[in-house]
Amino acid sequence: MTFLIPIILDGIFHKLLPSVFAPNTISMLQKEGITFTGVRRRKRMDRLGQLAVIGMFLSGVTWGIKSLVKVTAKAFSASPRAGASIAGVLILAMAARTVKSFNPNFAPADVMPKKSK
Repeated sequence: MTFLIPIILDGIFHKLLPSVFAPNTISMLQKEGITFTGVRRRKRMDRLGQLAVIGMFLSGVTWGIKSLVKVTAKAFSASPRAGASIAGVLILAMAARTVKSFNPNFAPADVMPKKSK
């Protein structure tokens, strides 16, 4: 867990924002001109940034769920059928979006091979 999770996170964040997040530790250690202390310092900064991004994402998801619950509760109190319809549509929309996000050819870390079709 303490070895693979950071490598996977580094791969994801470096792919999304390469100008902000450095590649994984193993890749950085293979570069010439960077010391162990430099890698350690950079990875600590990357971890803080990753925690901040993940924290903001989870806060946004929490806010969205709370808002969704409030809207659905108001709809249920106004009309139970309308509330159930809204809840059903929202659940189906979220499920469809989640299914779309799964890509079997996506490898989040450098150490995981991509599957060919």
